[in-house]
Amino acid sequence: MLGSPLHEQSMLRYSVEISDISTLKSEKSAIVNFFDDNNKRVASHKFAVISKEQIYEWIDKGENINLNGAYVKDFSLTEYRTNKGLDDQVYIKLNELRARKAFFDCELQTDFSNAEFTGGKVLFEACIFGNGFVNFTNANFGHGDVSFKKAKFGSGSSSFRSARFGEGHISFNNANFGRGDLNFIDADFSRGDVDFKNTYFGDGTVDFKFAKFSSGDISFEKAEFGKGKKDFKNVEFGGGKIDFRRIFFNDGDVSFEGVEFGEGKVSFRSSVFGSGNISFAQADFGKGETQFDLVDFGAGKINFHGSRATTLSFDGCHLNSYIDLRVENCQLINLRNTVVRDILDVMPEDSTVAIREMNLTNMRILGRLFINWRANDVFDLIYNQNNTSLFQKAEQFRILKENFRNNGQYEDEDAAYLEFRRCESKAILTEAISKNKKNAIYAYPVYYFQKYVFDYVGRYATAPTRVLNNMALTFFIFSFVYYAFSFNPALYNLGHIVAGGSETTAFNSPDLGHLKAFGNCLYYSGITFFTVGYGDYFAHGWLKPVAVLEGFTGVFLMSYFTVAFVRKILR
Repeated sequence: MLGSPLHEQSMLRYSVEISDISTLKSEKSAIVNFFDDNNKRVASHKFAVISKEQIYEWIDKGENINLNGAYVKDFSLTEYRTNKGLDDQVYIKLNELRARKAFFDCELQTDFSNAEFTGGKVLFEACIFGNGFVNFTNANFGHGDVSFKKAKFGSGSSSFRSARFGEGHISFNNANFGRGDLNFIDADFSRGDVDFKNTYFGDGTVDFKFAKFSSGDISFEKAEFGKGKKDFKNVEFGGGKIDFRRIFFNDGDVSFEGVEFGEGKVSFRSSVFGSGNISFAQADFGKGETQFDLVDFGAGKINFHGSRATTLSFDGCHLNSYIDLRVENCQLINLRNTVVRDILDVMPEDSTVAIREMNLTNMRILGRLFINWRANDVFDLIYNQNNTSLFQKAEQFRILKENFRNNGQYEDEDAAYLEFRRCESKAILTEAISKNKKNAIYAYPVYYFQKYVFDYVGRYATAPTRVLNNMALTFFIFSFVYYAFSFNPALYNLGHIVAGGSETTAFNSPDLGHLKAFGNCLYYSGITFFTVGYGDYFAHGWLKPVAVLEGFTGVFLMSYFTVAFVRKILR
């Protein structure tokens, strides 16, 4: 009875005992004992021993290869080619290979490089690969289903570099890739559905760079990664649904830079990232919706710079670190219910940031939102929203107003505050009428009065120059009213301006010239507007209430101007 040393590995610890007890498939059997981290045996399985030489013989004869329940040591197609004097790149046909619940043990590597699998299915379900290098580089898995479901890999690295999968269902569901690096660089998954659900990708580097998926659905749901780098740079995901929900990415950098997600919906909902940096720079999310709802982005920087998308949704996310959302083009960025604790940057610098809608409903900004009213077309970002109410739009403008103030962007603050009040006022009008149509009797007059007095006259105290212009306009309007009543003979008895003193005389009667009469009206309008109250002239008849109205208007507009002017100066 021969024994092998105990293989120390946190994910796969085992010892092998070879005995002469025959099985239906072979004359020898292998007992493999599995241990936990405390070196306590937790399981023991019996396998039929099939030598690599036997498999080489089956290959030579073109026979089907049935390795179900087999123990195979040091299988290597590179060794097979060397023995046959073949070039290293020659494909070796493996007919109808079945290796369900097989155990591939090795000293250095298990080598299926440049294998050409034929038949309807390729099965490695519940297969165990020992603690060496597992090599499927350039393997061609044919056109049928391929299953590595529940396969377990040891501490060595695994390579599927440039492997070609067919149009069938491809499953790595519940596979465990141990501690080594995992390489799917330039792998082609063709048009079949691809299933990496519940897969553990190990502690090493996981590299999918330049891999190609086609029209099938792709799922990494509930997968778990180790602390190595996760690299999906320049992957083409095709047109199917892409599911990255509830993944635990662990610590380490994660790169989806330059990825093309195709036409299907992309979901990272409820996934958890660790402390590494996350990059979706230059990614193309295609025409489908992309969800990052309820994602925990961890502590690293998050980069979407130059990416393109139809919809990016971050609903309910806590953004605890710097996030670069300076996308190249996006129809909608949904930031509902997000909490920003660091910096969220959408402000253009040296490149265009084209966003049509940005939903900030219920956002909490504890850090900073870098955005520019003009460069980002903030007015359109909010008003282009078709699925938010006026109250919600008002709330978003209020959030932006507070953010602009904290950032020292005071002109942008004024613009946001103005739209906040406009939306709020219109929302109140709409709500009142929707409750009872009879409310329109008073709601419309109140709305338009406020719109003129607060909005048109001074833009809610954000435009002192506009208030000043309206002061001048009001002054001249009242002057013309005095002139019309006092100089026109038909209106003279209704009201005119008279001089005070022991003898009351009119100073703008029809006997005076037009210019002198209008000059007197300007003078009287001025001392009334500014409430000087010299007492040398006073109104008569119907001009008395007009004079009172001008005095009130003057006090109001001067106060309005003072507030708006001081507000500008103090900032």
